Amino acid sequence: MNNIPYYGPEDVKASLKYEELVSALELALADFSKGPEGGVSQPLRATAEVTKFNGFLAAMPAYVASRNALACKLVTFYPNNAAKEMDTHMAHVLLFDETSGEIKAIMDGEVITAMRTAAVSAIATKYLAEKYDILAVLGSGVQATAHIEAFCKMFPIKKVNIWNHRTGGAEKLAKYVKESMGIEVQVFTDVQSCVEMADVIIAATFATEPILKEYPMRPWVHINSVGAPRPQWQELSAELMNNSVVYVDSFLSANKESGDVIKSGAQIYAEIGEIILGNKKAEITTRTVFKSLGLALEDAVSARLVFDVMELNRKILKQ
Repeated sequence: MNNIPYYGPEDVKASLKYEELVSALELALADFSKGPEGGVSQPLRATAEVTKFNGFLAAMPAYVASRNALACKLVTFYPNNAAKEMDTHMAHVLLFDETSGEIKAIMDGEVITAMRTAAVSAIATKYLAEKYDILAVLGSGVQATAHIEAFCKMFPIKKVNIWNHRTGGAEKLAKYVKESMGIEVQVFTDVQSCVEMADVIIAATFATEPILKEYPMRPWVHINSVGAPRPQWQELSAELMNNSVVYVDSFLSANKESGDVIKSGAQIYAEIGEIILGNKKAEITTRTVFKSLGLALEDAVSARLVFDVMELNRKILKQ
């Protein structure tokens, strides 16, 4: 138990590359949708509500046999932190030796959460989107930033539209995107104008009531929704959900944890893993929604990638 390595945010970011992360998570999501024979063990997250301060603490364990990945993420979510200029998500991941249960490493979980969520949205978009020219992003926080970074690497994005309930946050993100990626960016003051010409939409907000509604949109638009991770929260309207083909990362998680699914009563067409496996046909000529709750298996696979890179670097330095 002595000398357990700790990998901070910079270590994690340097170790994870979107191309490798997308490939690894695509295989893991396919394994998950195979059922028991896929070698993925993952219970629902255990959550302790902190109602007084509008937050929660969650424990997310998982084992992915094909990646030799056994891990547990501890994460807190306090949406009110945004107004205090504090992180809304705080997390650490514990990686274990699958053969003995010994802790192999502890690492920052915030970068892992941001990057793996964006990577899974990119996987869904790869299978469900018809066009990629205009990306509309609702939100301006860590998830919004990670999604823009991932999508501009993985798809031929020509323009990014940004809306946030605080315009200053949208303008700050737009400045970063222009300076770091050289892509055309436009900030909008209302959601409808932001999304009406988009080919792909990212909803990454702290909304507890729907902010993306049945607005006029391109008929083929694909929507990735990564906010509203609690049964009583929504960021998509019931009308929008029921007029779209809905995909999820996990049937069980979506039906137990997603207010967008539970409150709308929308029918789920498929897990994204079923589409990857080819067990169901992707519908790409009509509007699609991918509701992402974030799975512990994604954290475990990501943590294993970080550990393998850091161990390789350590061995190289010792030579």
